[in-house]
Amino acid sequence: MIARLRRAALYLLPIAMFAPVPDALSQTRDLQGAWLDGDIACASVFASTRNGIGFKRPANAFIPAFIITGRRLSTSLATCRIVKVLATGDRQTLTLHCTTSIASDTARAILAPAADGMLYRYFASDGGVAAKYKRCGPQDLTTADRSTGTD
Repeated sequence: MIARLRRAALYLLPIAMFAPVPDALSQTRDLQGAWLDGDIACASVFASTRNGIGFKRPANAFIPAFIITGRRLSTSLATCRIVKVLATGDRQTLTLHCTTSIASDTARAILAPAADGMLYRYFASDGGVAAKYKRCGPQDLTTADRSTGTD
């Protein structure tokens, strides 16, 4: 009996080793899209591209905005690969490997989707201050937000 169990375990081991494991892409499904600080018009930062939405050029490095597509998080000046996602309660801590035109380094982002469709970016994993971001879609790029007075 024990010999049969060991043999079965040996046959199941390769299957377990190559079975799909939930990766960063599946863990960030709710985070996919273009995100921008809530007080700025989407059309002033993002533009429609063949592949979806991208940053307008020349890009402004000081605008709080980012795009998550698949396993990549992009800002106006950096491209980051999402290496790992750690979910803790409603927050997801993304471990990133980022590259700019000057250097590469690791970084981390702590994000939490809100019930109203917004996204909170926390500056600490244990609470504290958060910035609120809105999702920008193609429909938001055709007209400027008149309430901010920007085009």
